[in-house]
Amino acid sequence: SWRYVDLTTSPSTRPSMGSAVEPQEVASGINWRDAKEARPEMNKYIKEFSKDFVGYIEKNYEWPDVGVERLTRMLDYTVPGGKYNRGLLVLWTAIDTCKMKGLNFGSVEKKAVVLAWCVEILQACFLVSDDIMDNSVTRRGKPCWYKVQGVGLDAINDALILESFLFYLIEKYFDGEQYVALMKLFHDVSLKTQMGQMLDTMSEKAKGKEGIFDTFTMKYYTRIIKYKTAFYSFYLPAASALIACGLTSKEVLCGAEEICVAMGIKFQIEDDFLDCYGKPEVIGKVGTDIFDHKCTWLLVMALQMMTKEQRATLEANYGNGIEDKKAEATVKGIYKDLKLEEVYEKQETDSYAECEALINKYSSILPSETFVRLLKKIHKREK
Repeated sequence: SWRYVDLTTSPSTRPSMGSAVEPQEVASGINWRDAKEARPEMNKYIKEFSKDFVGYIEKNYEWPDVGVERLTRMLDYTVPGGKYNRGLLVLWTAIDTCKMKGLNFGSVEKKAVVLAWCVEILQACFLVSDDIMDNSVTRRGKPCWYKVQGVGLDAINDALILESFLFYLIEKYFDGEQYVALMKLFHDVSLKTQMGQMLDTMSEKAKGKEGIFDTFTMKYYTRIIKYKTAFYSFYLPAASALIACGLTSKEVLCGAEEICVAMGIKFQIEDDFLDCYGKPEVIGKVGTDIFDHKCTWLLVMALQMMTKEQRATLEANYGNGIEDKKAEATVKGIYKDLKLEEVYEKQETDSYAECEALINKYSSILPSETFVRLLKKIHKREK
């Protein structure tokens, strides 16, 4: 059985599910840093967690067989199958934090795996919802969940169930200060992401609205990507691992937030650039930001640099839909005239230096190895 060594001193505040499950202190021997080895192991764990959750619902909610089958099918279809980058970041951060603190990783490994899947389940929750809002057709190489026969808009409720699933896992595996800190973290990051999604969706639907391009400032853009991307893709995995390793102080978490937000902004700017200039066969998709009237880094920079004539041309051609390839080419022509690729290269260098400085600033209280490795991974990426 898994034996949990509580890294906090506060008594349990969890009223509804009994004592937290106790993980053992011996590490599994899995090389979590090797993504190829780690992903199959992650899949084994989600089968265990999903079966446990379904069993809990069946036992405590008088769930009929048809409901058990439907819930199992939904979890199996929507949760596994991604790259698990966010989940693996939880594990890598936990490994480096244990190294920094002189802890045995085996004492937190199971908890780190639980949190890795909590982050991935939240991702699944967002993707199920996003696909409905975007009228998407495929996700991870198969039809979106809402497109599956017999599902439809029932997927909205399924997204809510996915969120409940992750909170079930937190409640089962954590106690005391860790439980409180994790519940607060996941609720807070979920709300931030939802607000970022709202701003992003508003920008897409604002085509033709008078003065809309005047609102697309760097401050507005940074707010969107900070809340939509940086918190749940970077800060949530790192903060989860820190809490699992007993680092719950405001100083530590605020330091991690500052680093992760800077990295998240850098990452999204790269995403915007690749959407426009990346090769579809490399990035795995055809860029649609110009078609979709997205508020992107390229657009914001162009609006700061262009002439009145260029502005009029851009406004007439930006966000005209995927059918209007000529309009997209016109916008890209303006970007070329403004030499935005050169501006982007300078931004890449500057953002690397900014992130590096923040990592050094907090190196005495945070596992800098994690953040240095992550920074090198995302810097000048091609996909």
